[in-house]
Amino acid sequence: MVGPKQSLQPIEAQIESFTHDGRGVARVDNKVWFIEGALPGEQVSFCQSGKRRSFNHGVLQKVIHPAADRVVPQCPVFGICGGCALQHVNLVGQVRLKQQFLVEQLARAGVLSEAKLAKPITGPGWAYRRKARLGVRLVPKKGGILVGFRERHKSYITPLDTCLVLDQSVASLLPGLPALVESLSCPSRLPQIEVAVGDGGRVALVFRTLEPLLKNDLLRLTDYGRVKDVAVYCQFAGPDSINCLHSPDPPVLHYDLEAGELRLEFRPTDFVQVNSFVNQSLIAATLDGLELSPGNKVLDLFCGIGNFSLPLATRVDSVLGVEIEPRMIAQARANVALNRIENVEFECRDLYGAELAGWRPGSFSHLLLDPPRSGALEVVKSLVPELVPLKIAYVSCNPATLARDAAILVDRGYQVESVQVVDMFPQTAHIESLLLLGRK
Repeated sequence: MVGPKQSLQPIEAQIESFTHDGRGVARVDNKVWFIEGALPGEQVSFCQSGKRRSFNHGVLQKVIHPAADRVVPQCPVFGICGGCALQHVNLVGQVRLKQQFLVEQLARAGVLSEAKLAKPITGPGWAYRRKARLGVRLVPKKGGILVGFRERHKSYITPLDTCLVLDQSVASLLPGLPALVESLSCPSRLPQIEVAVGDGGRVALVFRTLEPLLKNDLLRLTDYGRVKDVAVYCQFAGPDSINCLHSPDPPVLHYDLEAGELRLEFRPTDFVQVNSFVNQSLIAATLDGLELSPGNKVLDLFCGIGNFSLPLATRVDSVLGVEIEPRMIAQARANVALNRIENVEFECRDLYGAELAGWRPGSFSHLLLDPPRSGALEVVKSLVPELVPLKIAYVSCNPATLARDAAILVDRGYQVESVQVVDMFPQTAHIESLLLLGRK
């Protein structure tokens, strides 16, 4: 049945460009259309699926003239599952589309020409994802418990028996998770399973519940962890409520950097970059781009567990890492101690709050920024003019906020030296990038 916002009348159009979330953009009778499944350069027919005052939504019906990069998606639930958005494009084409979108954002902000483009950082296109949050929902009409990613642009769960982008040590567990959840006393009160994989294939599962589990539930999950050789955690409230069911001292997840010279440990709920191979290449490109020397001092903002701070410490005089989350700072300090590094310090501080205005961290020759999607607006507006670093590396996961912040830095006397796409999330529309700036 066609809903009130849908139309079966097909419309033909030429796709002109691409949106940040992977939809094709066309203009028909001076109206902008966002068309699911269409690619730039294609001639397509589509049907209306939604209507707004300034634009309409469409759903692809037929590709009349396909783009050269179009391929057949490998996943049977592609187009429904929200985990991926670009499986219908080959890997080279995916990177090209991401680069085009990034350049458009930066050019619109007046801070970039294509001459500044560096070679994209890429890696494996499949089985790369070591961190994910799987949605869980009890839907009796669909057979019971569903476990998977949410549907594209919807809150429904796409049930997954496998996943081509997840690390296969996690993907292999997917078929048995619905029965495990359904065997618990409160299956409708378990909305999420967070998964994490460390080097060597060590797997952790965090079962997030809306209420404490019963003793029999805990025993059942403990048995599951022993049989599957995974670390099983429960979390029924905030971060402090997480506990491992195997022991109070669970096995530690870790990943290695600098050809195994550094080891970073992390908890299952810590933020880490999801793509191990690309992360290592990104760190190398960032450190090389900063052109560091032994006498330099680096300020690493939004430092997390020390992903950049520890490699930086091997090349410079000193590093100060700053992060708002106390648990992340505690883990970063533990990683420094683990690696016996003595020239790194960490500080817990809100890099968005009012306290930033009065903060005087000292003198630094270089600045590294790795903010969340909201960017680093307060830092570039108030802190950079005080620090005046020689070089800035900005690692971004949102081209829009990167362009905004880069425009401010250019106004503050910096120039863009290079920018490159970092394909941290192949098969998705997510765009990570590295922007390097130097003083004029």
